[in-house]
Formats: sequence, C-alpha cells, structure tokens
Amino acid sequence: MMDRRCLIAICVVSLFLSSIAVAQQEPSQKETTAPAALGPAETLSGSIMMVQPEKKILIVKSAAGVPYNFLVTPTTRITAQNQRLKLADLASRQDQRVTVRFVPTRRGNIARSVELTP
Repeated sequence: MMDRRCLIAICVVSLFLSSIAVAQQEPSQKETTAPAALGPAETLSGSIMMVQPEKKILIVKSAAGVPYNFLVTPTTRITAQNQRLKLADLASRQDQRVTVRFVPTRRGNIARSVELTP
C-alpha cells in the first residue's frame, strides 16, 4: 500500500515539474519570426502609382495597368542609381519606373527591395 502511494506521489510531482518546464520554454519560432511566405520571392516591374509613407505602403501599377500594394518594412532596401532612399522620397517620383522584389504573405506583399529604373 505504501509503495503505491509513493508511486502516485512521484507521478504527480513529475507531471507538475514537466508542466513548469513547458511553461518556461522560449516562444516558438512561429511567434517570433516574420509572417510566413505564401510562395517564393517574386519580382514586379511597373510605375509608382501612389506612396503612403505613414502607412508604409507603396502602390505600383504593372505594365497591364493592375495596381499592386506592397508593405515597406525597415529592412526594405530602396535604391536609385546605387543611392539609398527612404519611402517618403518616392512620393515625389510618381509614374517613375520601379522594380520591386517582394514576398507574398497573408499580411500582404512584403517588399524586400525597390529599385528605381531610369
């Protein structure tokens, strides 16, 4: 009878300790990384249709006339003739040709790079 109580007590303590260990684990990779890509990186060439710096959005019109929205992040590289630019710099360059390298995600198309072309 005593051995059975000891075995039950050991089981209860081990369950308690394992639940504490699980609770103290680091956050899962899914919680700490960027949104998962829905596909491979893509490239789109077109012209700047609109820039909304306060919302971090760049809208590019494709050659077919279709507008595409891009979310610009702090890691997005914006360049013109090998010079770094900010998103706000693009507001004055409406209708200028650009090539955008982006990753489609559930949040939207995340721009990785925006290159103005002459």
